[in-house]
Parts: sequence; C-alpha cells; structure tokens
Amino acid sequence: MIHLLAVSAFTLIGARQQNVPTRTVILHEQLACAPASLPTPPLAGIRIVGGYEPGRMMFGPGDPIVIDAGSSQGVMPGQMFFVRRALRGRYTPAAADFQPNPVHTTGWVTVQTVAEHTAIARVTHACDGMLLGDYLEPYVDPAEPPNALQGAPDFEHPGRVVMADEERQMGSEGSLMLINRGTDHEVRAGQTVTIYRQTLGGVGPMFIVGSATVLSVRPQTSLVRIENTHDAVYLGDLVAINRMTPTPQSGG
Repeated sequence: MIHLLAVSAFTLIGARQQNVPTRTVILHEQLACAPASLPTPPLAGIRIVGGYEPGRMMFGPGDPIVIDAGSSQGVMPGQMFFVRRALRGRYTPAAADFQPNPVHTTGWVTVQTVAEHTAIARVTHACDGMLLGDYLEPYVDPAEPPNALQGAPDFEHPGRVVMADEERQMGSEGSLMLINRGTDHEVRAGQTVTIYRQTLGGVGPMFIVGSATVLSVRPQTSLVRIENTHDAVYLGDLVAINRMTPTPQSGG
C-alpha cells in the first residue's frame, strides 16, 4: 500500500512538471482502474502464470511478469494489456435486471520479451497488487466524459446503485460505483445523477443522498463518480438521471 501511494505521488509530481492538470491525471487513472460488471463471466484467456522470483504471487509497479501467451498467439513486444480479476459476486445483490459478474482492474502491463507460447511483460501501472491467475485483455485508453450536462432529475423512472469496486457495500465522495442504467436507457457520459433514498417504506419524504457524474456507459450499466453526499451511498440507493426532457423508462 505504501509503495502504491508513493507511485501515485510521483505520478502527480510528473503531471505538474508537464503542466498536465492534476484533476485530469486523477480522472484518467480512475477511469482506467474502474470496476465493471460484465453481462457474462469473462472467458479464460491470457493469464499471469509467474514472475521473476520462484513462488512469488503478487506483483507491483515495475515488476516483470510471465504470461501464458506468446508469438503463436499474436503477442508482440510493446503491446499493452489491462490486467483484471474476476470476482465471485458473493456480496453484490442480484436482481431481475442485474446479474453481477464483477471485474476488478489491477493495472496494466507492457510486453517486453516474447517466446513462442509465453512472454514477459512489465507492470506499467498498478491499481492494486496483481496476482497469479489475473487475466489480460488489450489496453484501450479510456475516453474522458464531456462537461456535466444540465437537466432535472427524472424521479419517475429510477435506477439503483448496484455495485462498487471489490464488492464494497458503500461509497462516498470520489468513489466509483455502478448503476443499473446505461445506453439502453438513453444514459450518456457527462450526465448528472441524483442519488436518493425513500423513507418510511416510500410514504415518507424523499432523502437526497447526493449526486454523481456518469463517466462511462455500457448497454445496461453506467460507471458513476460520487461528487457530493450528505450520507454514505449504499448499494440499493435509488438514482434519478438528470435529463433535459424526461424519457419514459422501465421501473428500477
């Protein structure tokens, strides 16, 4: 943990020296390290199978790792891959409109040396400790969302907060979480989301928990960043998408 904090500090210092806004650097890292929930569990593919020290199971920034794919599988020096870990979803509630297949991003690596069926890559960035068995997929630089879009919250067609990274049950300002609304519900990156909670079983006044910004979207889910809160954000809290004109949607 101390090592990772030190790396983050050097990243921020380098950004200032290059006149890159610190907020932009942090947002880019958040997007690249963000959690996801896939429609189905990920298929078996390229995986970490070893390191430079016998018996070592965890890897961090700058460490070389061995992967079980090489030139015969199309791997080439210089290629970059995300490193991800499929979680079991034991603590993320399932529902009729959301079946969790949580994925935790542990960082990304760059291939250095390639053999026929194996290759050595070096950890370029660590979001967390990488473990033996973590799987790889091609690196795609994340797109940053546009400026926040205006609009009124559509309380008539709510969604829900359904997942946090590493199956956490709550979030706070700065946390990234998933909601069960995506492009199929006409959600767009940059939209504001109002997070709220019903009281007295729905007959009491509405409690506004806070707000979030949509960072990226998939067909059934969206990644949001919690911007401000009056309380912790819990899985199951309701979300109203802020829209210029409310769009009919199915209930949450």
